[in-house]
Amino acid sequence: MRKIFFLLAAVFLTVSLASPVQAEIKLPADIEENVTVGINGVYNLDFDKANQNIQQVFAKYPDHPFGHFGNAMVAWARYEYEFELSDPVQQKKFEKILEESIDGIKRWMKQHPKDPNAYMGLGALYGLRAMFSMRTRSWVTAYFSGRKAISNLEKSMELDPTYYDANFGLGIYNYFAGTLPSVIKILARIVAIKGDVAKGVEQLNIAREKATYTSDSAKLILIEVQNNRLSPFYAPDKSLEYINQLHAKFPENPLMHYVVLICLFENGKYDEVIAGATEFLGLIGSNKFYKEIYIPRAYTAMGTSYMAKGEWEKAREIFEQGRAQYAHQAPSRWGVWNEYRLGQVYDVLGEREKAIAQYKKVLTFKDKWGFDDFAKAGLKNPWQAATGKETGPLPPQG
Repeated sequence: MRKIFFLLAAVFLTVSLASPVQAEIKLPADIEENVTVGINGVYNLDFDKANQNIQQVFAKYPDHPFGHFGNAMVAWARYEYEFELSDPVQQKKFEKILEESIDGIKRWMKQHPKDPNAYMGLGALYGLRAMFSMRTRSWVTAYFSGRKAISNLEKSMELDPTYYDANFGLGIYNYFAGTLPSVIKILARIVAIKGDVAKGVEQLNIAREKATYTSDSAKLILIEVQNNRLSPFYAPDKSLEYINQLHAKFPENPLMHYVVLICLFENGKYDEVIAGATEFLGLIGSNKFYKEIYIPRAYTAMGTSYMAKGEWEKAREIFEQGRAQYAHQAPSRWGVWNEYRLGQVYDVLGEREKAIAQYKKVLTFKDKWGFDDFAKAGLKNPWQAATGKETGPLPPQG
């Protein structure tokens, strides 16, 4: 689930660059308009509109942090959600744009060393690089990028102590760095990572309550924290409250719609998830922002909800139906996860040979998403029936 929330939160962080706080240079009205339209395009996953407006900022105002940050975020959003982390060409494009954007903001900072927005933007991009490096298991790069992110965010607060938006990035670091040593043993041995989970949650709540531009972003990260069943801050009812607020604010964004389903599932409202996923699926093809590549997500939500309800034949029907619907697509994280879930369903129904075939199928894909261990465990022992929360969270767990 972290993949959803970090992307959405990063998108919202763009707003902090669109309205300068004590910035040295105020953009002309036409550039402000380009930035606003571009940001709204990213909110709605209308990447073409976002990119057109960001390029106009570059044309009129080279090297401003607004343009560089927006450019990197569009590239990331495309790779993450338009291509479902499955297109190596788009990945390379994103990596190139990210490094160019970092260099561009650095050039701006040489001329405007007291612009807190520049430090905020640079910190955000280093944070994005750290997150991407963690995904590719480049632990050392992730660590040092994370440290650069924090130092830049702290500098933005030094320049403006009332810049409560910086608490957002600092809160993310403290919370997730505080949980890393128990999760990533290799990284913990290489470098000493210090984080403070409680402080991170406190900072995220400060951003949620006081930040001018990243209040919504803080809500998105708090949703993940509060949906984590192992967290002392587990509070799925609050998560549902926050995402309902955000979905009402940004009704065109399909990812907001989908996070509502995740939170409903975490609250045990399985029938509502099924109804919502059916609606979500119906919007694909009829609403331009609901892309065909989101089809596997809808079936994940429906199939997993039927598993949680203990309706195994219906779960089988949904996962098999879904496979037929998106079989023509390139393998995606959600689609491959559904193949694994179908194996679990076959095991419960006593169809062990079919289950084994499913687990072997998962192993035929390059392990981009960390599913191999699940599939290997399924080959070793049949999966035992589990309902309710014992089924596991709704999103893929790799």
